Amino acid sequence: MTKLKRGKVLSFDAETDGLWGPPFAIGALVYDEQGNEVDRFVGRLPDSAVTNEWVRENVLPQMAGIPVTHERYEDLLADFAKFYLAHKEGADIVVHVGFPVETTVLRDMHDMGFIGDWDAPFPLIDVSGMLRMIGADPTSVDKFVAEHGIEIAEFKGGTHNPLYDSAVTAAVYQYLVNGKKEVE
Repeated sequence: MTKLKRGKVLSFDAETDGLWGPPFAIGALVYDEQGNEVDRFVGRLPDSAVTNEWVRENVLPQMAGIPVTHERYEDLLADFAKFYLAHKEGADIVVHVGFPVETTVLRDMHDMGFIGDWDAPFPLIDVSGMLRMIGADPTSVDKFVAEHGIEIAEFKGGTHNPLYDSAVTAAVYQYLVNGKKEVE
């Protein structure tokens, strides 16, 4: 598995009911300065929160191993906000193609009063821009991982499992930050 070396990293991902719909699942991983996973968050609403047919067919099957943890989005968001606030200090906060999905989570946490005006990530680091800068496909961290032989921890499901998406985003971020051909 990729070991993060730059410093503390908080990588998070959300799944939404359609690209512009409300989030129904959030996953996040925190890595310490030595690259060890030190904490994780995963939360999910019931499948009934999902009405978009594409999401029902393509996303929900990838999340089969994630139990329902919340009945209401507000409660899911409140719990994620606590996790986020506990880990954001001194962390590089990373996402992959964070607009509109992950930015919606951050905006909703603020609008619902779960985080304050100065609690947003400054900056929110989006690895898609980093990939574009080096001439790689900015839309696919999975493709980058496959092309560079980067190992990712095992997760039930794959893309669209928010924990997997958080892990692959963190691994690509660290690979790019390290500037190495191989990740130790």
